[in-house]
Amino acid sequence: MARHPKNKRTNKTIAMVGDGQTERIYFANVRDTDRPANLNIFPDYPRKIGSYKGVLERAITLKNNDYDHVYALIDMDKIIDENKIGEYRIAKQSAEQAGVTVLENNPCFEIWILLHFSSTGKLFSSCDNVITEIRKPSAIANYEKGERYLTGLKIYERYKQQLRDKAMPNAKKLEVDRDGQSDRYPRAETYRFFEWYFENYKI
Repeated sequence: MARHPKNKRTNKTIAMVGDGQTERIYFANVRDTDRPANLNIFPDYPRKIGSYKGVLERAITLKNNDYDHVYALIDMDKIIDENKIGEYRIAKQSAEQAGVTVLENNPCFEIWILLHFSSTGKLFSSCDNVITEIRKPSAIANYEKGERYLTGLKIYERYKQQLRDKAMPNAKKLEVDRDGQSDRYPRAETYRFFEWYFENYKI
């Protein structure tokens, strides 16, 4: 008679490691809105990180701690401003070799939010410039980065249809013909998580 392993874990676990509270609050809303069967989502926001190195190191640690998938969300603005693209790419490669999926947002995570409302190839010099675009009447006019505001806004829950219809296609469009573009050419690789998520979980 075949023997079956005891206490076999059936739930998959994923960690989303970011360097800001916006990412943590956003993915907590994904978890709480969908409550996907057989999937545990852990938004991770160690407040003392402060750099892409800390995000990648934390992501590697979590991957080594038996998470099935670990995503590192990287804001590119400071990396570009401080001329650290070369050393970042080395650190990124090490993280990927450890099994971490690195998702770049240029200049910052807010570009992903903006793409829910408009398609853009504009070169943003800072995250503040992206937030200015988000605050237009056609998007989220009163948008701000405060924890209480973002928690109440519930971006994922409120704009889930725009995510599918606009944000994902707009983000994928930015990946076409990237060669030769400026370092500040916008990017929102967060869409790659949702491609995996929607393909594997019937949400």
